[in-house]
Amino acid sequence: MSRASYTEERPLTTLKEVVFSSTFVILGFLVAFFSYLPLFTVIVPLSAFLLFFKDWKMLKKIKELISKGVITYEPKYRTSKREANRSLAVIILIILGPMILSVFLPPLPWISVTMAFVMAWPLSNVLEFILQQLVERETGGKLRKFYKWVNYGDEVLMKEYGWKIEK
Repeated sequence: MSRASYTEERPLTTLKEVVFSSTFVILGFLVAFFSYLPLFTVIVPLSAFLLFFKDWKMLKKIKELISKGVITYEPKYRTSKREANRSLAVIILIILGPMILSVFLPPLPWISVTMAFVMAWPLSNVLEFILQQLVERETGGKLRKFYKWVNYGDEVLMKEYGWKIEK
């Protein structure tokens, strides 16, 4: 049985993702502008919530990341199961939120708030890019998310993951 390992690294977001997400959000804003703009402002707290949801482990230890240059986590079954359940709950919230609101809102405000729910994830990508730029400016390095994978025969398992700053 061979035990090969490799590390996969990537930035939190790429410029291509940010351009695509920004375009998507601008188009959503135009739809909201012609429907009912005040309810579209729900996008701001939703996208901030999604940013925190996606990067909460990094944000929780941001001072350690900046001072030490790396934070790592070892995946454990119980933690992974709990995180998968949280992810499922957030995805269901994003899908069911507009459906539930459709009962209480007239069509134009409902379209606007639905666009806010749909556009929250792309806007969180833009916020994530801004966060990445702020950390990189503070540290003078490049912020990277990494995954260390190990091959055990035909199985590929994650050994550890985290964030690091490359100088």
